[in-house]
Amino acid sequence: KLAVDGSTIGFLLPETSSQIPQNATDTLVSRINQAAFTAAIFASVVALALAFFLSYRLLRPIGELTQAARKLAAGDMNQRVPIRGGDELATLANTFNQMASSLQQAETRRRALTADIAHELRTPLAVQRAHLEAVEDGIYDLTLENLKPIEEHNHLLTRLVDDLRTLALVDSGQLELIRTHTDFSDIARRVIARLEPQAVERQVELRYSIEQTPIFISLDSQRIEQILHNLLDNAMRHTPNRGIIHVHCSLINDQCVLTVHDSGPGIPPGDLPRIFERFYRADKGRSRADGGTGLGLSIARKIAQAHGGNLVAANHPDGGALFTLNLPLS
Repeated sequence: KLAVDGSTIGFLLPETSSQIPQNATDTLVSRINQAAFTAAIFASVVALALAFFLSYRLLRPIGELTQAARKLAAGDMNQRVPIRGGDELATLANTFNQMASSLQQAETRRRALTADIAHELRTPLAVQRAHLEAVEDGIYDLTLENLKPIEEHNHLLTRLVDDLRTLALVDSGQLELIRTHTDFSDIARRVIARLEPQAVERQVELRYSIEQTPIFISLDSQRIEQILHNLLDNAMRHTPNRGIIHVHCSLINDQCVLTVHDSGPGIPPGDLPRIFERFYRADKGRSRADGGTGLGLSIARKIAQAHGGNLVAANHPDGGALFTLNLPLS
């Protein structure tokens, strides 16, 4: 028997011995059972601790995400969840934060749009009401001249409502395009000819260079005319008297490219990224008396994109604003 400090740790048997004493076997089995029991308890404690740790690690971010989602659904758009590690839960948290940011931005734009619409409607309605009350009180005589301001602002309201409806249709993907195989250059000439009297009245010269060869594109001619009308009308409103507007149309790499370059002051660099936003005006002092609703450029870009093209704005190196419309031939 081998002992250390009074404790039996083993037995030394001679090679000739073929049997182990019974008491030695019992002691050995007892020690094995005790070691197995201790190992089992230790393994259970470790497993339980790991289970609690893993469940806490897994359930904590899920709980945070659930709570944030409930608050977000209740209208709190400021909800964000912390991102821990780089596993699937972190990816889910990052996706939730991106979704919350998008919803917050959309809500901010919605509120701003509502406020802008209310502001745009208030002015023409107030003018109409003031003139009608003046006529009713006998301050103004009931003449065509005194009714003209009411008619003008009524037209402005009608145009604003039509523009808002067009934007709503585009945003919802319900804008119906009646496409036909049409000569784009013919549409451009027709719109320019229609606006030439207005340019003469404003003392603005319209110069244009358009391909003589027909440029056939599958397009909605009425919507394309709306784009060109908005671009030229915008250019004339920002071009001073005796200014010049250059319109150029050509084919470049299977693209129909039309540019409108005015001789106005150009677009301030800080306003350039926002020029296509709804109701945005670079010139804050410009009124709506000239017929602008602040939606023309936004609508023009949306229609161009619905045709598979695009509309961009820049400042020309020689001065003035430059708008470029691209439409694919196919």
